[in-house]
Amino acid sequence: MTGDGGRVRSSYPVVLIATRIRAEERMLLEAFRRRAVSCVHVDDRTLVYRVGGPPPKWRAVLNRAISATRRLEVSRLYEALDIAVFNSLATLTCCSSKIAGSLALHHAGLPIPATAIALDASSGGAAVAEVGFPAVVKPVVGSWGRGLAKVNDTDAAEAVFGLRDQMPSPVQKLPYTQEFVRGRDIRVLVVGGRAVAAIERAGEHWVRNTARGGQARACVLDPELTELAERAAEAVGGGILGVDLLETDQGNRLVIEVNGGVEFHGLAAAHPKIPVADVMIDYVLGRTP
Repeated sequence: MTGDGGRVRSSYPVVLIATRIRAEERMLLEAFRRRAVSCVHVDDRTLVYRVGGPPPKWRAVLNRAISATRRLEVSRLYEALDIAVFNSLATLTCCSSKIAGSLALHHAGLPIPATAIALDASSGGAAVAEVGFPAVVKPVVGSWGRGLAKVNDTDAAEAVFGLRDQMPSPVQKLPYTQEFVRGRDIRVLVVGGRAVAAIERAGEHWVRNTARGGQARACVLDPELTELAERAAEAVGGGILGVDLLETDQGNRLVIEVNGGVEFHGLAAAHPKIPVADVMIDYVLGRTP
């Protein structure tokens, strides 16, 4: 495949668009280096494009912007310029909203916790009533376990939604509630439709994200877990994804959400024999010219 002026696009660099070089980005850059594939880092905060101007001479974009808003626009921009982007705009659009993600998972027939959505903070109490107490109130857009609130009674729900009603953004006012499920917190990395590895996130607090101090340890990727994770990834559009699940004390597994900007340093540490970054790079290179 050729690019502008007949130049072979495969000679162009892959661009790692990332706000910061974290542990994950270092692993990815090293994986490109081992393959002798040209890869350059670009900070998403520095990007400027004049509409109608020539596209950059890039082979592909690996989109690792931290901000969900900028991450979405990075994929929108470079897909419009006919450059392969990972993850795609369609996938990120679904993953960036917990409402969109839950609807996609339910439509695909996957088991999810009881979930209720309202369109104004004034209806938050009614949404909680649909799932029952205790319930978890989550921001529609957010990551790292931030902004979650566990409500055990009507007074707590009233306080949470009263605060949400004062938020400046209409998105922050949207009530998104789920039943509180006790059990194991599991994340499965799915790349290109294939489950690669799984971890259990352990901790004293009910929010066990590694960003909140949760400890990652290896989890057996059994056939049922593999199927659930791969179906969940397909439901949101596929790509490089982190599928979050809960396993109840009775052994039932529920899909919580799918992350389009997945962090994987904990998973890589828990599975030192699995070349996690290399699996991602192989996927990217296998789907670009």
